Amino acid sequence: MTSDMRLRVSAVLAALLFSVGYIVVLMVPGGGDVTDRDFTDFYDSDDRIFVSFLLYVVLLAAAWSIVWFFTEVKARLRDDLLSQAALAIALLGCGGLTIGGALLSAPGGVQMNSDAGFVGIPIAHTFAQAGLGVMLVVGMYSLALATALVSVAARRDALVPSWLSIAGIVIAVLMIGSFIWLPGYVFPLWILTFGLFVRSGARG
Repeated sequence: MTSDMRLRVSAVLAALLFSVGYIVVLMVPGGGDVTDRDFTDFYDSDDRIFVSFLLYVVLLAAAWSIVWFFTEVKARLRDDLLSQAALAIALLGCGGLTIGGALLSAPGGVQMNSDAGFVGIPIAHTFAQAGLGVMLVVGMYSLALATALVSVAARRDALVPSWLSIAGIVIAVLMIGSFIWLPGYVFPLWILTFGLFVRSGARG
């Protein structure tokens, strides 16, 4: 498989898996305006808990695919502090997604993997807030910075068209709004577009 093909495959996988796995942020109650009924409805349903666990597994796969994508991009850029920082920060972001998702899914995991009942609304809410905080702040903010750094480096090294580099910086700014979850979906859009428009054979 050529480097162009590896980059494109990693981009498609990362974009698709993230788009699906990120739904766990919406499914597990605890963010925004929630009521006690939201928690009891969710944790009384074995099916919802199981689906949320599957979504977390998909998000975990997405994190690995994002690491692969950024690794492939770095290999096509000039090997300097800018490209190295972009990959390191992307790794931090993927770690945030993984750990945050685990915290978010923990109360459901207690029920699914043991004979214990619902841990209670205060505990479930605490884990949800902690998990979302790590996912959306540590995870998405780090990925936003990595997106901006890669966009700057890609423009410098002519890896992608100039308009896509500029769009990447704009998307990185939009991702700051990920604490309300929806702007996070511009990230897989950027990854997919980057993979489709990367210039064949280009290397810094």
